[in-house]
Amino acid sequence: MDAIVWPYAAAILSPHNLNSPTNYPLLTMPTTIQLTDRLDDIIDSTWNDVVELLKTHFVEHGGDLPCLHNDLDYSGAVSELVDSAVPIYTAELNELAYFHHDAAIAALVDAYGSAGDWPMGTFAAGLYQLIDNGINERWHEDAEDLWQEWLDELDTAKVREFALSTWSAQQATPDTETTEQPPIATA
Repeated sequence: MDAIVWPYAAAILSPHNLNSPTNYPLLTMPTTIQLTDRLDDIIDSTWNDVVELLKTHFVEHGGDLPCLHNDLDYSGAVSELVDSAVPIYTAELNELAYFHHDAAIAALVDAYGSAGDWPMGTFAAGLYQLIDNGINERWHEDAEDLWQEWLDELDTAKVREFALSTWSAQQATPDTETTEQPPIATA
């Protein structure tokens, strides 16, 4: 966590000079503003959501590890997760820009050839690209190991069929409060 000190001036009214605005003394008082680099937390949170998609794919299809972009993101689910991870508030964007502005613009240039003009702003588009790159890195580092772990522990057709039928039954029953898929134990 980095802290930055930004000085600001505060007008202090003296009781002796209330009628003379030119005599108000100015004091420079340091204020400490703490900026937090949350990009790793954002990527971790998004990765956890991608792992949930991967679990769903495992239960429904089994077999070999799917391709992140061709199989898992075929419906746009991964892109939607990355998009929703980009902060929308100016203060959060400014805070992340302090730490990652140059890297975000460089990621846009690497991906698209130029930073271009984006409706949501160039930095927000670059931040999307940084988060997407982080998800791709995590996929290449962890996805195969997760998939293999699930295969070793859970790969029987009956287990997948049971999980899928349980989930389908929950989806079909309107009085069931939860419509989430049953969790898969990951040891």
